[in-house]
Amino acid sequence: MPGTDYFSGFEVIRAAMEVEKNGHRFYAAMVEKAYTGLAKEMFAMLAQDEVAHLRTLENLVPKYQDGAFWDNEDEFLPYLQQFDDKSIFPSTEQVEKALVSEAGDIRALDLAIKAEEKFAAYFHKAAAHARTDDGKKAFSWLAAEEDRHAAILKQRKAQIVGK
Repeated sequence: MPGTDYFSGFEVIRAAMEVEKNGHRFYAAMVEKAYTGLAKEMFAMLAQDEVAHLRTLENLVPKYQDGAFWDNEDEFLPYLQQFDDKSIFPSTEQVEKALVSEAGDIRALDLAIKAEEKFAAYFHKAAAHARTDDGKKAFSWLAAEEDRHAAILKQRKAQIVGK
């Protein structure tokens, strides 16, 4: 996996913070546009979860800050940019198309499940390739959180479909 082999725990935390910020923006937009109360409630909970993850990551910064972060800033900034909304989370246009009815909530959930699974797979792979124990631990924690989100989304989808 390009990039992750060379990044310190601090750099992993910084990348993860970008993921969580974008996840919060995505889920907050979903709350506003969802059709069913169950979907709105779930997206609100996930948006708050992303804020909690961001706070956890912010609290980890001092622990990991001693890494040689600034030595490879030219390499790291393009890596961070891959976590923008358009590359991982569905676009606003995709969300708008999906959320036009109760059936749209199912399509929106599918978009969210896909994003969470994509992040989980990325973080699992990154944990296996990270060069430091701190990086491995940070990526493993993130992978578990993304797996948990995907499971929540799948459970809610089943509840909405089962109505």
